[in-house]
Amino acid sequence: MFNYYFRSLFVSWKIYGFGKVFFNFLFVEAFLKTFVFVTLALDNIFCRRYKAARVKRPVFIIGHPRSGTTFLHHLLTSNDGVAAFKAWHIQIPSLTGRFLVKRFIDKMIKKGKTEIMPEWTGHKVDLDQTEEEEMLFLQNYDTQFTAVGLLGFDNKEYTELHFQDLQPRSKRMKSMDLLNGCFQRHIAFTGCEQIIAQAHFSTMRIKTMMEYYPDAKFINIVRSPHQVVPSFFSLLHKTMEFRFGLKQAPKDLLDRYNKRRYQSMIDLYRYFYDLRKNGEIPQDRVMILPYDELITDLESAFEKIINFTGINVNESIMANVKKKAAGQKEYKRKHKVMDLEQFGITREMITKDFDFVFKEYGIDPNL
Repeated sequence: MFNYYFRSLFVSWKIYGFGKVFFNFLFVEAFLKTFVFVTLALDNIFCRRYKAARVKRPVFIIGHPRSGTTFLHHLLTSNDGVAAFKAWHIQIPSLTGRFLVKRFIDKMIKKGKTEIMPEWTGHKVDLDQTEEEEMLFLQNYDTQFTAVGLLGFDNKEYTELHFQDLQPRSKRMKSMDLLNGCFQRHIAFTGCEQIIAQAHFSTMRIKTMMEYYPDAKFINIVRSPHQVVPSFFSLLHKTMEFRFGLKQAPKDLLDRYNKRRYQSMIDLYRYFYDLRKNGEIPQDRVMILPYDELITDLESAFEKIINFTGINVNESIMANVKKKAAGQKEYKRKHKVMDLEQFGITREMITKDFDFVFKEYGIDPNL
């Protein structure tokens, strides 16, 4: 963990010098991480009730980012009884920490000062908006989110942050203990027992998660790489521009960054594909959900999800599903996707490199 922090600090200095980015990592990042881990420890003294909570039949939404995972996550977590994490819950997973900052957070929300990430990046984030639980792994940096940040410009590739299932078992279980502890705390905090988590990058730790949660179910959304690749790269670059600024990044480092990110996309699709082909993923544990079905026939897709996961639903979420289904035809993207050429990628490359995806899931590579 400390290695990732100090390497990120070094990279920020290497690219941006002794400026805002460097000092943000030096002071703000260090303070937040210290605050979280100290308050997590204090929970064991002042908020021990969370340990009685049990994570039963969790549902994980996996698949590559920009495949509809956020859409489905927001839909399913709108159901009563689901312990949905807001963005500020992700940042402050400890009960003691939430007690200390909740009054301040409530004031920010009341004043409408909730924006963390603007709409133009492609993924708007607000303090009080449901957010992806994969980010909980940022507390110990054990997620690909770490590698797609400034650490992605480092000389080392950090493959262990891409292939968590291949890490030593002790490290894998330690990260899962962290995640489970966050889930337990949130169940105690919300009074809701059902966990439905968006954990797309954890497709690469699915074997570990299946072992840790033997009663968990997984929904893998599969979307055409021709749509996912440009959308994901656009999101990456706009997010990096917003957070750090990319103009100072040397072209050779940016080109290497793009190549690594592109390969990591192939790896994520390939890893799940290989596990499935080798019979290492039980069919009763993982549901394959085509993105097109999710978008064009939401009510049918939702019924399949309920039958597969066994989660309880109420009239409110059913009404929400009907509303979403009716509005899908009128939906228009609010952000602009950047051109592939800006990332050194061509449509022909995607067709070739993701050929196994198109064939396995019956996706037309010409669309």
